[in-house]
Amino acid sequence: MNRKSIDDIISPEDSGRRSIRKVSVDRSLRRKKSERVRDINKGKDTNFSPKPPRTRRASSGWGLWIIALISFLVLIFGFSFLFSGARLIITPKQRTVLVDANFNASKTPKANEFRYEMMTTDKEGSKNVTASGEEFVKEKASGEITIYNNFNSSNQRLIKNTRFETPEGLIYRIDKSIIVPGQKKKGGTLVPGSIEVTVYADENGEKYNIGLTDFTIPGFKRGPRFNGFYARSKTEMIGGFVGKRKVISKEDETKTRDEIKNELSTQLLKDAYSQKPEGFEMYKDGIFVTFTSLPNKEDGGSVSVREKALLYGVLFEQKSFAKFLAKNTIAGFDGEDVEISNPDTLKFNIIDKENVKPWVTNGFSFKLGGKAHIVWSFDTDSLKRDLVGKSKGALQTVLTGYPSIDEAKIVLRPFWRQTFPDKVEDIKINTIIDK
Repeated sequence: MNRKSIDDIISPEDSGRRSIRKVSVDRSLRRKKSERVRDINKGKDTNFSPKPPRTRRASSGWGLWIIALISFLVLIFGFSFLFSGARLIITPKQRTVLVDANFNASKTPKANEFRYEMMTTDKEGSKNVTASGEEFVKEKASGEITIYNNFNSSNQRLIKNTRFETPEGLIYRIDKSIIVPGQKKKGGTLVPGSIEVTVYADENGEKYNIGLTDFTIPGFKRGPRFNGFYARSKTEMIGGFVGKRKVISKEDETKTRDEIKNELSTQLLKDAYSQKPEGFEMYKDGIFVTFTSLPNKEDGGSVSVREKALLYGVLFEQKSFAKFLAKNTIAGFDGEDVEISNPDTLKFNIIDKENVKPWVTNGFSFKLGGKAHIVWSFDTDSLKRDLVGKSKGALQTVLTGYPSIDEAKIVLRPFWRQTFPDKVEDIKINTIIDK
């Protein structure tokens, strides 16, 4: 059969516009063309990389995600152990009571009396005032002494102008009546009662300006009290003078002394609160400030006006005060350890304060008012020790030994942990106090 090399088919409709040809190509020509294509490909840029198959790209992406997820889980797991521990949220037993009553306080309390203690601090101040002239003056020396009663346990009254004598025979007197407390027991031993007072020289002049010394009471010389009562200097005796010196007007001196007193009062109040012993409460109305006018001194063409202030502060031991208050306000209170969470909000007033000297007498009465929030105490260190290494479920059993705790919640880390840490320091306690 004869083979045609080329067949031309021309459609009448497409005449003059397009042609479709069927061309037969020898296999050897195809092979040569294929080889030429391969040769051309060899000459192309070797940096060219064909796109990877779609299936290969998907497989690589999933692998990265899996690695990232595993790394994240390992990191979380590691941090969980790094910050592992236990936190207890404790709500202790607590009550708010309304207080509006009078109470008695004493240094040696009896039934239904509360014990108080005293703190003291002092400070001196001075200001210079330009002298207004000179004059002849006569002044007596003065200073502070401590009087002791080592005779018996009864208080001893000493009247105004009672004499105190030095070994050299110099006489000093008190300018008002006082009461010297009697002996009291401390740790099973009798200790003398004592009181601090200011004494004034019997005569004017520098002769009575002396250092620290001892004193007897001449009025007791012929009786048994002579050896049981005595005094010792707390400060030197100063201010005795006879002669001419620069002076200032009475008005200037009075004004200056008032200014010094105000400044000393402010400073002493700050000192008192900063020096207050830890664990004690001190109310503003339980603070007393007394002043002693020291002799003026010449300072060139000026006069130095001097004052000494002494602060006495009534102290209440906080835990004892809370227990005393709970006993007097909560029915059925059986003496557990308690605290007052808001002592500063209570109103404390000493009754007849102007006539009370708690540092001299043995007691006083006071009024207390307000809402006291009383909180039962518990030993946090003991609770931690009792929980170390125990299972989470043991908490309720342990709490039966702590009746002062109303409620306890626990947070363990990591969250899947079911036991308390093996170290006390890994157990933290937060206490919730109602407001």
